Amino acid sequence: MKRRDFVLSAASSMALAHAGAWASATPAAPAAPSLYEPTRYVFVADKMSNFISVIDLVSGKHVESLDFGIRPHVFEMARDDDAMMAVASPEATQICFFNLKTRETTRMKLPAPVYQIFFVPQSKLVALGMRDCVGMIDYDEFTLKVFDRKFDSPNRKTVLDSFYFLLFSSFSQSFWVLDEEKPRIFHKYGKDSAKSKWDEIDFSGRIKTNRGFDVGIASPEDYLLTMTTEDGNEGLVYFPESDKLLSTGSMRTTTNTYKPMLMPYIDFYTKNVIFGNKEGQMAHFDLESGSDKPERFTVDFSPRFIRSGWLESTWVLAGDKGIMFQSLKDPADRKVFRFVAEVTNVWVTGDSKTALITIDEGYPQIIPYDIRTRERLKPILTPGVSMANIIRMSSNNSICY
Repeated sequence: MKRRDFVLSAASSMALAHAGAWASATPAAPAAPSLYEPTRYVFVADKMSNFISVIDLVSGKHVESLDFGIRPHVFEMARDDDAMMAVASPEATQICFFNLKTRETTRMKLPAPVYQIFFVPQSKLVALGMRDCVGMIDYDEFTLKVFDRKFDSPNRKTVLDSFYFLLFSSFSQSFWVLDEEKPRIFHKYGKDSAKSKWDEIDFSGRIKTNRGFDVGIASPEDYLLTMTTEDGNEGLVYFPESDKLLSTGSMRTTTNTYKPMLMPYIDFYTKNVIFGNKEGQMAHFDLESGSDKPERFTVDFSPRFIRSGWLESTWVLAGDKGIMFQSLKDPADRKVFRFVAEVTNVWVTGDSKTALITIDEGYPQIIPYDIRTRERLKPILTPGVSMANIIRMSSNNSICY
């Protein structure tokens, strides 16, 4: 491997000094074809190995398999005319950047393993949620800034534990850190210095638990945050500017069974927010209705993922042994497909017409559904992976994934 050392900017040199950061690049073979066609190529990570299978949606055929030497449990792609992919793993203290046009791979050493990656639109910046800290990479120069505060806990039992969840507003470059152990959020802008103070928002007494938060999503411009409580019983919509807080109320229907909540979902227009849990209890906030109360409905299988599609007219709910397409406005207008496997990931194409899913049983494959007609399409095999897991493309229809 050809190694290239990058000169670090003065602004980030202190952060890099303790991180021991380095970057090395491997140029592509001269004849290697570009993989940058955002609406054509699908990238499917293997849950069990290092491979990412590249699928041509037009031909329905496997193009090749990529291997970056780490299991791709975290990987994201830029989606605004930028051909960059970032691949990482909670098992490794490095991140790999892969240019889909030139096929050049650049590796950077990090102070901690990566759990979350966010590309900043119209820039060469990536926000990172690492095991116990957050930071930003400028992948034009491959420099790293790590914010000083550690988000760790004396209750750590293994090196893989993490005690926070990062929400990132991509347009404003806001870091919103959800504390898992206490009901509070820490906030800072990406442009702030590494040593600047974090703002703290305390929700003690405003929510139903004294424990912290689990997961969430932020709108791109700081308008709203969505999060779930760590006890798995409440979904929250928070408006930072007005300090307004909306609650789903209790999401459980039983008192002695823990049913974790799903990642919340914000639609493309930031007009609808939906929460759910694995029990199939759902709560939909129509933010244009004038009501602060959610509409509740149920799903008769155990969901894992919430998506929307076909010009934001349809909810797509997928999970254990089923996928459902439901009208955004009419919960009774739905169609359910049932199967024996569990859905491992869902991707909706950039034109919002097709939902692509992977499952945990049978031949590794992508199963497409036409959201407009609510029909299952011909499956596409994904050679090179043993269990198809995360799906990514360079285009999609949502801010949420």
